[in-house]
Amino acid sequence: MGFSCTISQVLLIREFMVIFSGNELTLGIVFANWLLCSAIGSWGLGRFADRLVRKTEWFVGTQILASLILPVQVLFTRYVGSWMGAEIGEVVSLLPIFYFTFLTLLPFCALHGFQFTLGCKIYSNRADTSSIQISKVYVFESLGAMIGGLLFVYLLVHYFNVLETAVWLALLNLMLALFLQVTGKTEATEVFKSRLLTGIIITLVATNMSAMVSGKISDLHVMSYRWQWKGMDVIHYENSIYGNIVITKSSRQLDFWVDGLPLFTTPDPNVESVEEVAHFPMLQHPSPERVLLIGGGVGGVLAEILKHPIREVTYVELDPLIIELAKKYSPEDAAVLDDPRVRVIYIDGRLFVKKAEGFFDVIIVNLPFPSTLQLNRFYTVEFFKEVREILVEDGVFSIGLPSSLTHISEEMRNRNKCVYAAIKEAFPSYLAVPGDFNIFMASPNSKAGVLTYNVDILYQRLLNRGLKTRLFTREYIKYKFSLELLERGLKYLDRNGEPVRINRDLSPVGVYYDLVLWNAMFYPFSRVFFSFVSQINLLWFIIPLGLLTFALVLLRGKRVSAPIFAAIVAIGFAGMTFNIVLIFAFQVLYGYLYQELGVVSAAFMLGLALGGLFMSFAISRRIKGVSALVKVESVIIAHSFLLPLSIMLLFLYASEQLLFSEIRFVFPVSNCVAGFLVGLAFPLASEVCLKDSGQVGRVVGALYASDLFGGCVGALLSGVWLIPLLGVLETCLVVAMLNVVSLVLVLVSSRKG
Repeated sequence: MGFSCTISQVLLIREFMVIFSGNELTLGIVFANWLLCSAIGSWGLGRFADRLVRKTEWFVGTQILASLILPVQVLFTRYVGSWMGAEIGEVVSLLPIFYFTFLTLLPFCALHGFQFTLGCKIYSNRADTSSIQISKVYVFESLGAMIGGLLFVYLLVHYFNVLETAVWLALLNLMLALFLQVTGKTEATEVFKSRLLTGIIITLVATNMSAMVSGKISDLHVMSYRWQWKGMDVIHYENSIYGNIVITKSSRQLDFWVDGLPLFTTPDPNVESVEEVAHFPMLQHPSPERVLLIGGGVGGVLAEILKHPIREVTYVELDPLIIELAKKYSPEDAAVLDDPRVRVIYIDGRLFVKKAEGFFDVIIVNLPFPSTLQLNRFYTVEFFKEVREILVEDGVFSIGLPSSLTHISEEMRNRNKCVYAAIKEAFPSYLAVPGDFNIFMASPNSKAGVLTYNVDILYQRLLNRGLKTRLFTREYIKYKFSLELLERGLKYLDRNGEPVRINRDLSPVGVYYDLVLWNAMFYPFSRVFFSFVSQINLLWFIIPLGLLTFALVLLRGKRVSAPIFAAIVAIGFAGMTFNIVLIFAFQVLYGYLYQELGVVSAAFMLGLALGGLFMSFAISRRIKGVSALVKVESVIIAHSFLLPLSIMLLFLYASEQLLFSEIRFVFPVSNCVAGFLVGLAFPLASEVCLKDSGQVGRVVGALYASDLFGGCVGALLSGVWLIPLLGVLETCLVVAMLNVVSLVLVLVSSRKG
C-alpha cells in the first residue's frame, strides 16, 4: 500500500507541477486533496471493514482495482488538464486546481484509505492485542512508502517515463494480488470464484507485460503528452532531474518550456524586451568588463550583451539539457555560446552567487516572474544581498517584472512592490524603468548619479561602444525616461505610508501575490476573498483557538476517545505542516525540488515507521496510553519552536560557501524527526480508543481519517496561505497553538475520566 501510494503520489505531483506551471504553493492543495480523499476511503469505506466476511478476497480485489487505476490516473491528468482550461504557460487559479486534483486523486486515494483500514482489521484478527497489530500495519505501510520514494528517485525516474513507471507499479500490485490469492485459504463453495479472480489477475499481468514489451506503452506516452500540449507542435519532450523540458515549434520559432513555464524563445520575436533587458543595465555602467547572466541567454539577451566591448560574460544555467537541446534544435541561435568571451556554467544561479570568486561589473537576472518558489528565491532580500557582495563598488544589478502602463491592479501592485521593497532594503542605490515590463536596477554604490535617468549620458555610451540596435535608440531611451512615463509607470512603487510586505526567503510573499494576481484575472469574484486573507496575522488564530478551548472544556463528555481524535487531528496538522515547511525550505535553498521531493518525503515516511515501531514495543510493555500521548504532543509543541529556529540557523550557515552542499542531509534528517514524532501518536491513539470500543474497523478508520484530515487542513493552510503570508516561524507557532488546545482537552478529559 505505502510503496504504491508514494510512487503514484510523486508521479502525479510531477504531472501537476507541469500543468500548474511549477507553482509549489499548489503542492499544499495537492497534498490536502490526497489526504482528504484517503480520509474519505478510510472513514467512509473503512467503517464497513468489520462487516465484511471474506476480507482477504476484498483486499485482493482492491489490489486489482489499484493496478487499473494507476495508469488511468496519469492519462486522465494529461487529458483533462487541457479540457478543464488549464492552458500550458498560464498560472491556474486555485479553484480549478482544487476540483481537478480532487477528481483525479479520489479513486486511488479512497481505495488506499479503505485498504489501510481493511488491512488493520485482517491483521488484528491474528492476535489478541489489536493495537499492536495495527501499529505493525502502520509501520509496514510507512516503510513501503519510504522504499517507494527512494526507488523512484534513484532508479525509476532515470530509466522509465511516467506512464511506464505507472504500468510497472500496476504489475507489482497485480503480482501481490496473485500471491495473496494463491496463498489464501479457499472454501470448497468458493473455488469457482477464486479461480475466476486468479484468471483475471493473470490476464491483466499478461496484457500489461505485452504492452510494455511491444512498445505500446511508449506510444501511448507520446500520445498522452500531446493531449496535454494540445494545439502546440511538440518536437521534444523530456524529463531531467531538474524538471520537465518541452520544446514547441511555431513557424521558425522554438519555444522552450520548463515545468510548463515559458523559459525563452529563439529567435525571440520581442526585440524590444531583449534589447531592454541587456542594454539598460549595461549602459548604466561606464565600462563593464565582467558580466554575469543568470538564465535565458540563448533567447537573444546573451547576443545583445556581447555587442558591448566586454572581457568576459559568465552565463549560468541550472540544467545542461536545456543548452544541449538548444544546440540541437537551434544551432544558429546557440552559436553565440561558442564566443570565446562566453563561459557557460551549469549550476543553480543562487549557488553560483554564493560560491562566486571575484567581482562582476554587471549582473543580469533573466528569469521568468516569481510564480514558483524556485523562481521567487531570485526576487528576495536575501538573494539581493548575496548579489551585492559580488558586485564591484559601482556595479549594476538588474532584474525585471511584468507591469502595465494603463492599469495596475492591486494584485500586480502588491507583487511588484514587495520585490522593489526587497531591492531597496538590500541596495543603497536603485531605480526602475517603466513599461509593460519594469526593469529594476540597483548598485552597492550610494553616491548620487551612479544610476541615472540622464538620456545624454546613456546615449553617449551607446555611441562610444558602437552598438548596433534595432529599437534601442536615443528617441526610445528618451521616451522611456520621460517624466510623464516615469510618473505613470512607477508612481505606485513609491507610495509612502502604505504598508508593504517585503519578499523574503522564509516568507515568500512574492509567489503568493503572483498566484493571487492570476486568480483575480480569471476569477474576479475571488478578489475580495484574497484581499481579506492577505491581512492574515497570528491574532486570527490565537483568539478563535482560545475560545474553542474554553467551549470544548465546558462541553467535554465522559468518553476519553473524543479528545483523542482531536489530538490526532492536531498532530496530523503538525506533521504535514512540518513536512511542507521543510520541502519549501529545501526548494528555496537549493532550487531543484523536482527529483529531491521523493527523498525528502521518503525521510518523513521512514520517521513514521520508526515512530510506529518504537511505540508498538512501548505498548507491549503496558505503558499508559493517555499519559504517553500527552508527552508526545508536548514534544511536538516544543518541536514547533525548534524547527523554525533550526531552519533559520541552517540558512545562516548555508551562506558559508563550504557548508552549502554539505548540509543538504539536514533536510531529510529533520523530516525524519518530524515523521518520528507523528508516528508515535497513531499506535497510542489506537490503544486508547480500542479499549473504549472493540470495533477495529470503525475505530481505525475514524482515527486514520482524523490523522489524514488534520494533514489535509495543514497542507492547505500552510502551503497556500500561512508560509507565504506569515513566514515559517509564525506558521510553526500556529501549529504549536493548535496542539496546545488539543493537549488541554486530553488532560482535562483524562482527569475527569
